[in-house]
Amino acid sequence: HCPSSPGKAKPAPEPISLARSVLQETKSELKKMEEQQEMRNSMLEQLVTETANQMQEKLGELEEIVETVQEEQEKAKEACSNCSFDYKVLLGELLQRCEKLQEEVESLESRQTAVGKVDKLLRQRSQDQELLRRMEVRVSKIQGDCEELSFVSGSLRKDCEQKQKDIEV
Repeated sequence: HCPSSPGKAKPAPEPISLARSVLQETKSELKKMEEQQEMRNSMLEQLVTETANQMQEKLGELEEIVETVQEEQEKAKEACSNCSFDYKVLLGELLQRCEKLQEEVESLESRQTAVGKVDKLLRQRSQDQELLRRMEVRVSKIQGDCEELSFVSGSLRKDCEQKQKDIEV
């Protein structure tokens, strides 16, 4: 500093004042960013707290469910201990029954296939009988036509013989 005027401060050169104003703006921006960061942090803390509370509630519900299931399993064990059966034996019997049922189903399927074939043969037989009936009708018609032709031809032959006799006379 040059002491040319003892009571007056010498004005700062312009780059220094510019730097100070930039520094003030930077500090202000930094303060705003810190405030925003604090708001975000408090929101995150609130979300974490809420999530933790919700998870704690769900955990409590799950624990209740597990306790209920365990109680039901204990009841089932007690009820089962009163029974006197071997589930392995029963399972084996059940498997044997399933195999027998499978065999019966296969037998029924083969019977159904056979029934289907019989039905097909019966339908074909019915069609054949209808065809045979139509042929019998045609044969009867042809026999009738033959008889009529035989009668006409007999009449023509008699006429012819009569004419022959008339000519000879």
